[in-house]
Amino acid sequence: MPLTATKSCPCGSGNRPLDCCTGLILHGGEAQTAEQLMRSRYTAHTLLAIDYLWQTWSPQERATSSPEAIREWAGSCQWLGLEILACERGLADDNEGSVTFCAHYRLDGREQHHLEKSLFRREAGLWRYLRHAD
Repeated sequence: MPLTATKSCPCGSGNRPLDCCTGLILHGGEAQTAEQLMRSRYTAHTLLAIDYLWQTWSPQERATSSPEAIREWAGSCQWLGLEILACERGLADDNEGSVTFCAHYRLDGREQHHLEKSLFRREAGLWRYLRHAD
């Protein structure tokens, strides 16, 4: 079933995909907040939308990975859900922010989770994922 036909977006917002992450990933929309970018990046992992993941990553940080590595990681997992645990700044009027989240997935038959505090920054007016906080 296509993502746009499902009842709720994989990011866990409760919104229909068309009204949530799909517009950003498939139709060239831009995230208005750091949380919205985080949610759309999670959904992009579920869709294997590697170009979107690469484009929304800060160019300065891309040297630590590659589109192929992202595809390998995202494709190896069955994505089970996203929980947003905390947001600090990252609103429409901010230039920086962080989102703490827990992504649930199945890898090699075992349910696992990835807990991270991600840093985001506006670059040329667009929200970009920087890296995880130290």
